[in-house]
Amino acid sequence: MIRLEKFYDLISRNATVTLTNRQLDTTFFEGSMRDIPDHFSNCIVEDFCVSNTGDFLFKIKVNPVPANEEKRLWHEGGLRVHGSIFHYWFKQYDEGSEFGIDGGRISKLMLKRNGEIVCNYDRGWDVQPVDEDTQFAYEILVHTENF
Repeated sequence: MIRLEKFYDLISRNATVTLTNRQLDTTFFEGSMRDIPDHFSNCIVEDFCVSNTGDFLFKIKVNPVPANEEKRLWHEGGLRVHGSIFHYWFKQYDEGSEFGIDGGRISKLMLKRNGEIVCNYDRGWDVQPVDEDTQFAYEILVHTENF
């Protein structure tokens, strides 16, 4: 029994992935590996294959997460650091995981300043904090929400 999350480190985050049921009659997700919704991470992989072009097809057994539970995991707000105002979003679980920031409870975090992404973590770093103010805003959130 292998869970989908075990494949995350083995496959490029930009790889195209399709998640489907064993009968191939329901597609749960299709897109970049980096965009797979977290609630699929613990799904059991029943079978998988790779196409000649490097696309992955995973046949998974889905454990559905209720929509209200998915909403509960997301947080949004704003922070002022010196002269900068940061808008943030993060996804926080009840317990830490290997995909969380430093093994913590936040698995996804985005900071924007003036509409521009200045920090983004999505089960790994996409954009590390771009300057000292961004780093400070990031550290505030991690210190107060991650552990």
